[in-house]
Amino acid sequence: MIAVSSHKPFAQSAEIARNQVRAFNSWLAVFDAIIYFGASESALASPYTAFIHSTERPRIRDLMFAASLATSPACLINSDIVLAPNASEMLIGAMKRNEAATSFRYEFNPAQGDLSLASKVDNGLDLFLARPDVWRRCWADFPGHFRIGKPMWDSWLYMWMREHCQGKFADLSKWRLVYHPRHTR
Repeated sequence: MIAVSSHKPFAQSAEIARNQVRAFNSWLAVFDAIIYFGASESALASPYTAFIHSTERPRIRDLMFAASLATSPACLINSDIVLAPNASEMLIGAMKRNEAATSFRYEFNPAQGDLSLASKVDNGLDLFLARPDVWRRCWADFPGHFRIGKPMWDSWLYMWMREHCQGKFADLSKWRLVYHPRHTR
């Protein structure tokens, strides 16, 4: 399984950097490879990480295209999303039975760091996992103007997957796998 994301430059904010590093560290136990769109950041580097240089926030279609080239399920994920310790087994299990999966996020206070206190505060979807052929089909339909960090792309993608994955689309929200840090920006 691979992760495809777009990170914000660490120089923008120490808070942004901390949140993305916390997320990255949780991903290392889940993904075989991580692809980031954006300039290289040493705190996100690992033997499993690749950076695709991008001078502006990439379009979701760019991330989908990268996911469509994978040889195993690929996950579009926001760069500050922390995954639960059991996320790997849950995501792998979901992909044995489904073509795609997602989860609503649970928000936590990064100062406390206690994920058990997290709660669902909105309808944000910050993780979409699908087989490469699903990403190829979706890429052909997906509007070109959607970008990471901007609203509406997640709702559009959720509805597309529900309609086009022939009943093999899982909502993993009840397993509390996806955590978003409360932040100021």
